[in-house]
Amino acid sequence: MKKTLLAFWLLTVLCFSLFCSGCEQQSKAADVSKEIYTPEVSSETDEDKVVEAKLGTISEQYYHEADYVNPYTEAITFETDGIVSSIDIEDGQKVKKGAVLAHLNTDEIDKRIEEQKLRLNSAKKTLSKLRKNKKADKYEKKSAEYDVQIEQNAYDSLMSEYEKYTVRAPYKGEVSIQTSEEETEIKKGSHVSAGQQLCNMQAANGEKLCMMVYDDEKFSDVSFGMNCTLTQGDVTETGKVTDIVFQAGGGDYDAYYYVITPDKKNSKLVRYGDTINASIDVYTKEDVVTVPTDAIKTVDGNNYVDVLVDGMKIQTDVEIGIEGDTETEIISGLSGGEQIIIPNEIDN
Repeated sequence: MKKTLLAFWLLTVLCFSLFCSGCEQQSKAADVSKEIYTPEVSSETDEDKVVEAKLGTISEQYYHEADYVNPYTEAITFETDGIVSSIDIEDGQKVKKGAVLAHLNTDEIDKRIEEQKLRLNSAKKTLSKLRKNKKADKYEKKSAEYDVQIEQNAYDSLMSEYEKYTVRAPYKGEVSIQTSEEETEIKKGSHVSAGQQLCNMQAANGEKLCMMVYDDEKFSDVSFGMNCTLTQGDVTETGKVTDIVFQAGGGDYDAYYYVITPDKKNSKLVRYGDTINASIDVYTKEDVVTVPTDAIKTVDGNNYVDVLVDGMKIQTDVEIGIEGDTETEIISGLSGGEQIIIPNEIDN
């Protein structure tokens, strides 16, 4: 009797263990199935549009308004500390390149220059005597030559410093003297510091076709020589970026002027007229896979397109590159030739 009960008990435990093991395997199978990506498959509707992923050339363009302005405005500052001895300009005055705009008092540096000139002349006289003396030691002559060179370098350095006491026009143009309420007017006898602004200067004949772009806008990839298309009303022309001028405005107001030179010498674009719209070709790639931008959907940061395979719509993950006006580059996920479905209404 006891043997029968023991056998029954062992059989019950064995059956229970097998049952639990089967449940655990089913649970693991269910967990694995969750990790396997299964693309969504559905039937194509009659309203869907089908296009082919194609190989071709794509360009990404930046758009901005352009206008004829003078971007070449520069703040003219003092290069050294000092006392102003003269202001040689007036507001709105036109000056030539190299014209004197202001002088600082040079009494102190004049004295240093004279003292250095005496030391230099003394070193030169010593060297001259040694060269005339046939019995002079050659090492003594060489030492005297070094002394002359040292004194000459010191004199040249003072003369370079002397130039900083005179403020000159860096180019031909017009000066503008504007003093804000917080600033004190600079005049004869004023004490100024290095870096302090004297005036603004605008280059003569500096009016150019420009895009004025604030520093926080997406134009950092624009560089010299890039092609652009210019449109004003019915006029369409081409041009190139020929200069980039930075103008500090303080924080959010810092701006870049992208100077555009039309390819035609006799451009029909005018200063006063309709708005000039410019588009710059920033990137161009050839032999890449492209699809219409409307075909790309994004869910949780992942991009995909619907591909038609044997009458069924299959979601296919893609990595996108540059974007043109209507087409987008596909870096991976498609190889070209696939049938891409574009629903009439895109559900993101």
